[in-house]
Amino acid sequence: MANKAPYQTTFEPEHTLQPIFTGGSVALDRNGDILATTLGEDALLIDIKTGNQLAKIEGVSLLTGRFMLVLTLK
Repeated sequence: MANKAPYQTTFEPEHTLQPIFTGGSVALDRNGDILATTLGEDALLIDIKTGNQLAKIEGVSLLTGRFMLVLTLK
């Protein structure tokens, strides 16, 4: 019979990392607080300080560069 370890050996993740970029356009807002990236055919807005996803715009594959420009100007 195995002895129980005196310390914890398994852990639950506190948070996980999700993919945020698969190639294509990348932009920052004027203040450098929000990162806009492409993920497949979608565009993501990420808060740089927290890493939280602020928004996901689905299906912008052909116009991603144009959307990125508009999002960074606001």
